Amino acid sequence: MVWVPVMVNLDGKQAVVIGGGKVAARRFRLFQEAGACVTVVSPHLNDELQVLAQQHAFIWKQKTFEPEDIREADVVVAATNDPETNSRIVAHAPAQALVNDAGHARSGNLAFPAFFQKGRLSISVSTAGASPKLASRIVNELSRHYDTNYAQYVDFLYECRQLLKQPQFSASEKSEWLEKLLGEAYRKPEKQQEALSFFRSRMQGTAH
Repeated sequence: MVWVPVMVNLDGKQAVVIGGGKVAARRFRLFQEAGACVTVVSPHLNDELQVLAQQHAFIWKQKTFEPEDIREADVVVAATNDPETNSRIVAHAPAQALVNDAGHARSGNLAFPAFFQKGRLSISVSTAGASPKLASRIVNELSRHYDTNYAQYVDFLYECRQLLKQPQFSASEKSEWLEKLLGEAYRKPEKQQEALSFFRSRMQGTAH
């Protein structure tokens, strides 16, 4: 099986997590941040999920899994402590759903890599199940290098790209500038402001 890394928009999607432990809590937090509508199916919840359930952060079905629990799901996570139940969940998942078996990711079609996010910058690392701890260690190392300053730099590149899409810039100019802006000099705020001022003045017809 070949896994392809993708970014998925889950805003407004139906996510169902079966299980009430640490993994379930971790997946809930991820889905909540993504704007998904989350349902948790489990007879019991850990302390973190208990508090969140009391705050109505998700729909809690206080019961064991049944196939109808995931009939309308867009994303399914099987995170119980029983491998047989997890396999049953995967087997009954809707054909169009993204499905993750927390104990055996390759039995589904969705895997969760280690990742970090700083603004528009997202970096993820996967070892295809060989060593999640190694993936987490690499992510921690990368996060120290690509810090908050890098997130601000990515915001700058985004703003420049939007300005360079305007008809005042030819395709060759756009390509040249996008390459130039990757230079070390443009990590400095003063150079960033200089570039933005130039682009805006071009749009107003005042640059020469």
